[in-house]
Amino acid sequence: MASQPVSASVGWSAAHRGAEAAGAEAAASALERLAPSAPPQLAIVFGSSWLDQRALLQGIRSVLRDVPLAGESTAGEITSEGPASHSCVVALLAIEGLACGVGIGKDADRQPREAGQRAAYTALQALRTTRRAGLLLFGDGMVTGYAEVVRGIQEVLGTSFLIAGGMAGDDLRFSETYQYCQEEVATRSVVGVLLGGTAKLGVGLEHGFAPISKPRRITRARANVLLTLDQQPAASVYEEYFGADVVRRMRDEGLNRQGIAYPLGMQGESANQWLLRNVVSFGQDGSLACNGELREGAWVQLMIGSRELALEAAGRAAQQAIRSLNRTACVLIFDSAVRRRLLGPHHAAMEIERIRDVVGPSVPVAGGYTYAEQAPFDAGLSTDQLAMQPIATQTGSVLVAAIGV
Repeated sequence: MASQPVSASVGWSAAHRGAEAAGAEAAASALERLAPSAPPQLAIVFGSSWLDQRALLQGIRSVLRDVPLAGESTAGEITSEGPASHSCVVALLAIEGLACGVGIGKDADRQPREAGQRAAYTALQALRTTRRAGLLLFGDGMVTGYAEVVRGIQEVLGTSFLIAGGMAGDDLRFSETYQYCQEEVATRSVVGVLLGGTAKLGVGLEHGFAPISKPRRITRARANVLLTLDQQPAASVYEEYFGADVVRRMRDEGLNRQGIAYPLGMQGESANQWLLRNVVSFGQDGSLACNGELREGAWVQLMIGSRELALEAAGRAAQQAIRSLNRTACVLIFDSAVRRRLLGPHHAAMEIERIRDVVGPSVPVAGGYTYAEQAPFDAGLSTDQLAMQPIATQTGSVLVAAIGV
């Protein structure tokens, strides 16, 4: 029996000639790398937030015309050659038998469940096949209510449906991020890409952090703001380990290296499951604003990470992602923006190399640095078990999504 043809390509361009030119150049580069007999069926775009977003999409559209398109702005881009900045990355899929549908839901900050429903429903309407493999999610990194967005998606696609993706970034300015759907640039929105037909979607999610403090209970929290732990101001967990002077410096600097290397870990359903939450700002009242939702009653510990543990985690995520695929066409990486800060330029490049060592040097790689990552809690399970896992919003992690057959 002949093997299933698989085709995908990635093109990228720096922004030195302007947003529209960068978009056109990246799209043309990706198109040139595709086999002539394989017209693109889907474009995934990762664009620097520094670029004029509408001009960027206009440039891409001038080359790709009516190819279905989805994507988001980033806090840095990822190409097959490693990390990049102030650039545009375009991944094209041309897998024989692939079916895809792209949809968008708006007002994710005010009506998160409804936004998830709309994104899933419009993607489903565009799919035109009954076989569905999974949904790639592109969300707004400034919206914290993604548990409700996921519930909305599941109300349309089912509670055991595979959902994975990342929350858009804006180069650590924490002001406004952008989502791409067809010709539209949106904000405070969620874009879903439903994959089906003969295609398969495999995911891997890892972070490499470990707890170092005693467990403390969240006694007061509001959305992404942690108010008290064990009835004490939340910042006391950092004062206990680093002292008041370090905490004052963290309060003045915001998301600094201390906060990146020592995030908070919220315990999941088992003792070895951790949802990471980086502290992005300290309140004068001792509260901590985090880049992810918090749950009152949950146990929290201070976590510690290292460059080597982070690199090992990236390799495991890649192994998990390709495990269920016979052939891998393309790999998308949603990598935490704070991991890039933790790793530094040299080790950030090594992280992409670790992933490429696992998936193979000929597999096209594209991605971006994100503000949060969305995937099943334990992505290392089999495909059938994976579908039954709760979807979690993780921060400080690396999510590898492999698309193939």
